[in-house]
Amino acid sequence: MGSRRKTGVEDARLPEISRRALIAGTSVVAFGAVNPAASANPASVPLVASTEATRHCKNWLAIDAQIGRLQTRWAKLEGWLIREHSWCNLSPSEQQALPWSKELRDIDGMLDTLFEKRERLLEAISESASVSFEAIIARLAVLERLIWPEDHPEAHAMIARSRQDLIALWAETRHGVFVA
Repeated sequence: MGSRRKTGVEDARLPEISRRALIAGTSVVAFGAVNPAASANPASVPLVASTEATRHCKNWLAIDAQIGRLQTRWAKLEGWLIREHSWCNLSPSEQQALPWSKELRDIDGMLDTLFEKRERLLEAISESASVSFEAIIARLAVLERLIWPEDHPEAHAMIARSRQDLIALWAETRHGVFVA
């Protein structure tokens, strides 16, 4: 009898669906749902070389890390100023008179510039197609930073796990172990 489903007519059966066809079909549905016009015309999706897409992601991650370091420095300096110089009780002119206020202004200016760069890179990342394991892994690393684990623990965990799984798959394909 086999595992094929019955159609209601005894001698007519639906064809078996292979795992590969099922995965391909779900990919088409998933990507088509994001941009139906692009799925109808794949040529309309801008294909950026995987190395460029990967570079955009790595640059985004580096800028994001730099922003984090600057924000930490800002917080430590501001906390110290509050404790040691009653920063919040000072007038703006008194705050400006303290030598440490220049560092806060410098950090503020750097952060503004870095936020703009990071936003432009995010637009470039989202507008490009990733056509390699490395580019997809890099894109998932960006998503992992964008989704805060405190806000969406399940989504963050799935993204992190997917990135780890892809890294493992990529390692297997590079060592000739992977079988399609």
